[in-house]
Amino acid sequence: MAISLVNEERIQIENKVSNIEQLKIDLIAPRENMDNQSNGQHATIQESQKSQRKTNRKKPDGIATNDLIFSAYVGNNSDLFPLVMSLYVPPGSIVADVTYGKGVFWRKIPKGTYQLYATDLKTGVDCRNLPYENNSIDCVVFDPPYMHTPGGTAHNGHQNYEEYYKNNKGYKSDKKYHEAVLDLYFSGAKEAYRVLKNKGILIIKCQDEVCANKQRLTHVEIIVELEKMGYLTEDLFVLVRNGKPGVSRIIKQRHARKNHSYFLVFRKKETRK
Repeated sequence: MAISLVNEERIQIENKVSNIEQLKIDLIAPRENMDNQSNGQHATIQESQKSQRKTNRKKPDGIATNDLIFSAYVGNNSDLFPLVMSLYVPPGSIVADVTYGKGVFWRKIPKGTYQLYATDLKTGVDCRNLPYENNSIDCVVFDPPYMHTPGGTAHNGHQNYEEYYKNNKGYKSDKKYHEAVLDLYFSGAKEAYRVLKNKGILIIKCQDEVCANKQRLTHVEIIVELEKMGYLTEDLFVLVRNGKPGVSRIIKQRHARKNHSYFLVFRKKETRK
């Protein structure tokens, strides 16, 4: 009898334990289901956010191309000058070409593209004393003779300037030869600085030369001096002439013959009041 009672009590205890374990399972299972659902929803939200970020990512502007303006060209002034202008001088700008001559630079630029003030010594306007107010011009174009003994085709199309500006004729200066050439560039650039607006553009045409059997890298000398004046050097274009330049006589060649010239682009620094 006693054994039977003990067995019954044991069975009852086991049943209670079983019921408690089942209760735990019943309580934990919904929580696990909720956690799984929450994790699943969180993962879905993360994937959605990633997809949204990819969708909202800005695509780079522009297209792949090699149809560009490059730093070196074979041709003539009228080929390269319009490209230089298109990069740095917006249409409608006021442009003073102070060594206009026969207008070679402008042959391939449609009339009316710019407000062009075309002057030179022949028309009575000296590039070192321009008839414009301070800070009134968007761009100055300057192409004086760049050799100390110009002649022949040294500066084709600008013979008037060769005659008026060349050393010791029509230009009062105590400098001679290449130094006189540089003095003209520097004087003209200084006057251009006066008439240019803030951030205005100065375009200079020049060429290196050999003077007294010494290499003179004119484009470097101009850059160094103009940066002292307050210009920023924006660009440099190399123009290689068509064909091979020759000489009338030669005994021995000592330096490479120059068959290229430069367009230098400067910007006037902004001055704050």
